[in-house]
Amino acid sequence: MKKTKTTTEVPATSVKAESTAAPKKAAAKSAPKKKSEAVAPQPKAEQTKAEQPTPAAVAEAAPKKPAPAPKAKAKAAKPAAVTPELPMSERVGLTAGTIWHYLSGNGETSVAKLIKELPEEEKIIQRSIGWLAQEDKIVISTVDRIEVVVLK
Repeated sequence: MKKTKTTTEVPATSVKAESTAAPKKAAAKSAPKKKSEAVAPQPKAEQTKAEQPTPAAVAEAAPKKPAPAPKAKAKAAKPAAVTPELPMSERVGLTAGTIWHYLSGNGETSVAKLIKELPEEEKIIQRSIGWLAQEDKIVISTVDRIEVVVLK
């Protein structure tokens, strides 16, 4: 069985345009309401015109949307090597292997050139050179105030 609508709900936009002599059924047949549109509370039959809320009061009572979060500004920094978060000892060990392979292919190389050529951070490269020196895999010498690294 179909229920008949007997509501007296009136959209907030049609309350202004409606005259006091217009019947409530004509307002109910108006255009369908949108979800984003604020809906005025249902007026009760015993409320008078003075007691009904104004559209401005209805707009104030409607919940406000939160302001969108400001977008973060991109930093114009030197692009670093994208490495997964590994423990420091693993990063140093992997970089030491990279340095060893670089030296085996290119021969004697300055520390500054290693830092420039390899994608890892300078401090990790320095630690890796220390690792290789401790393992007695490389020789570090100074030629004209330039540190040079070569495989043994």
